[in-house]
Amino acid sequence: METLKKRWQDLPLRRFLILTVCLSVGTVALVSALIIGGCTAFRHWLLPDPNAVYLTVEETRSDGTVVSGTYLLNFGDDLSALPFLKIENDSAPSEDKIEQTRYSVEKIETGAASLSPKRKLAYQGCGIIMFAVPTVLAFAAILWCGMYFYRRKLKRPLALLADAAKQIAEQNLDFELAYPCGDEMGELCCSFENMRKALCENNKAMWSMLEERRLMQASIAHDLRNPIAIIEGYAEYLEKGLENGEISREKTTRIAQNLGAAAKRLEQYTESVRLLNQTEETQIERKTVNAEKLASDIVEDLSLLSEPSGISLQVTNRLPQQEIQVDSALLYRVLENILNNALRFAKQEIQLAFSLEGRILMITIKDDGNGFPREILNKQEKKILFAHKDGHMGIGLSICRILCQKHGGKLELSNTSGGASVKISISV
Repeated sequence: METLKKRWQDLPLRRFLILTVCLSVGTVALVSALIIGGCTAFRHWLLPDPNAVYLTVEETRSDGTVVSGTYLLNFGDDLSALPFLKIENDSAPSEDKIEQTRYSVEKIETGAASLSPKRKLAYQGCGIIMFAVPTVLAFAAILWCGMYFYRRKLKRPLALLADAAKQIAEQNLDFELAYPCGDEMGELCCSFENMRKALCENNKAMWSMLEERRLMQASIAHDLRNPIAIIEGYAEYLEKGLENGEISREKTTRIAQNLGAAAKRLEQYTESVRLLNQTEETQIERKTVNAEKLASDIVEDLSLLSEPSGISLQVTNRLPQQEIQVDSALLYRVLENILNNALRFAKQEIQLAFSLEGRILMITIKDDGNGFPREILNKQEKKILFAHKDGHMGIGLSICRILCQKHGGKLELSNTSGGASVKISISV
């Protein structure tokens, strides 16, 4: 029963409307036939032969007795059989017989006219019912079809869509539009829900981007305080020292070097912001390449980077001979950044592993260093510059994370018992 109910609910709008109309027409035809048949039978009971004609004759006998009689006349009857129309075969009727019995025609009426008032009213009422009821039922069926179709197929989804549109207009995307039906309205509600999810994701991404920009600006402002304070301090010191003539040439040289270092730090910060903004505008250009050959080429290039440092590069290549869609330049850029960081902190060995899981290319880089600082692990999803004593790590990881996201993947940082681990996954 539930299966039939579900199939009926999931019918397409056009088929549902056609079946509803057919059922209504069939019901109206059946009920009308029953009513017409019943009324016909009742009228036949009231008046078996509506075409019959009744003749009422009054007979006055010789003794003065008056007798009336009613005769049923049918088409084709022999009227000479009536008593008052009988004619002798041998001669005309005698005067004695005529004087003895006189006949007079009182009335001639149809069968319907012969009915009593109540029966006549019932007979006429049945005729009206036989015509009016099918007409009324037809109009009622049309009205019922429209109301039933609207109530079962349109009322609820239209209300849900109207409410959803109102909430979106009020900038509220924290709701769910659910209409479990397989018809066109169900598909429309599903499309509307997908649109809501897309808007919600875009909205979250926009707020996340704004929040990251705010945090980045706050981080940059915080990090710029030190070099600016150094420059201001040395400027005041120089101004006072020059006025008093207490600054030696060696001290002036040292101050100039410190000012140059502070200026370099300011330049580094501004360059980091430029690189981040440039990375966000990078467009992905996928090309068809062989997965196994791509990994071999990458390993060959990365080996050239690791050889001068004396760090051993251990490679595990599980990629098949399969065509994939990837932006090779972007992947090279990400791996070079990660490998350079690993080379700076590794002690003896770096492990590089390639694998393909469905349409996701997985690349893992592990080193045997001291691992990532806790600050980087806690804020690896934030696009901010991490303070580090040598000015590295933060900006490179931020750029790699953004590039992986643009390629439909992500970048995950973690520490293992043997050092740091970076897991790269991109859609191919």
